[in-house]
Amino acid sequence: MFASLPLGTQFTLLVAVPSIAAMLVGKRLFLPEERFRTLLVDFLKTDWKYLGVAWVVTEIVNTLAMHFHVARTFTGAIYAVEGATVAAFQAFAVVPLTVLATGVYLVGFPFIVLFTYFKLKAHDEEEAHRYALAYIIVVVTAVPFFLLFPVKVSSLYLSTVEPLMYELNPAIQYGIFSTDTLVKAFPSLHTGLSVLAALYAQKADTRYAYTATVLAVAIVFSTLYLGVHWVTDAVFAVLLVWVAYKLSRRVSDPRWSVVSREFLSGVRRYAPL
Repeated sequence: MFASLPLGTQFTLLVAVPSIAAMLVGKRLFLPEERFRTLLVDFLKTDWKYLGVAWVVTEIVNTLAMHFHVARTFTGAIYAVEGATVAAFQAFAVVPLTVLATGVYLVGFPFIVLFTYFKLKAHDEEEAHRYALAYIIVVVTAVPFFLLFPVKVSSLYLSTVEPLMYELNPAIQYGIFSTDTLVKAFPSLHTGLSVLAALYAQKADTRYAYTATVLAVAIVFSTLYLGVHWVTDAVFAVLLVWVAYKLSRRVSDPRWSVVSREFLSGVRRYAPL
């Protein structure tokens, strides 16, 4: 029955169902004392503002990157810097590792990015808001590079790197190819946002901080192993995270609340009916 569904639907289910399951497991392991009702009420009262701004910004950035990047690509410049270094990550490519890395890339990433917000909020609401702000800073600062310095994914440029994730399943290939230009590898937001989540996870308890760190490392590895990003993409993304983290630490919670409120008000005001 699953195989008879449209490829787009298959891809959505392959990502959405495991992601929801991961969130439920995360709640059970790391927020056992929080009631679902309380989480839902808090989300409807306040959390939607911060997560909503982050979502809107992400959608805008994805739209810009999809339709407005310059025609010329600069992948050769990245290759001139690091050569075929990324090919080393596929030295021991095997199907089980590819399946695991794909799961980490498609499911582990949304889990760590979203769940970290709720985990932080349970410990310190202001830290959760700063994390949401840092997320937005990372995404926004990546825009000029996506538009003016497009770089192909490593597996579409190097003959020595296989597009392991794209070849794993037709639904995954369809889902990725239909939603991504494949020329916005620099910088790696998978790397940047997962490292940011792991960095802010240090503000929570030790057990979650350790888990987030391990998962972030696995996500960075998966981007390189699967033939999606270059080492340079990952390194530069970490630099953006450092800047975003420093800036977010300087913003007080009341000021950020005003910014998020005004932003969403503007979106509602000018959005088409």
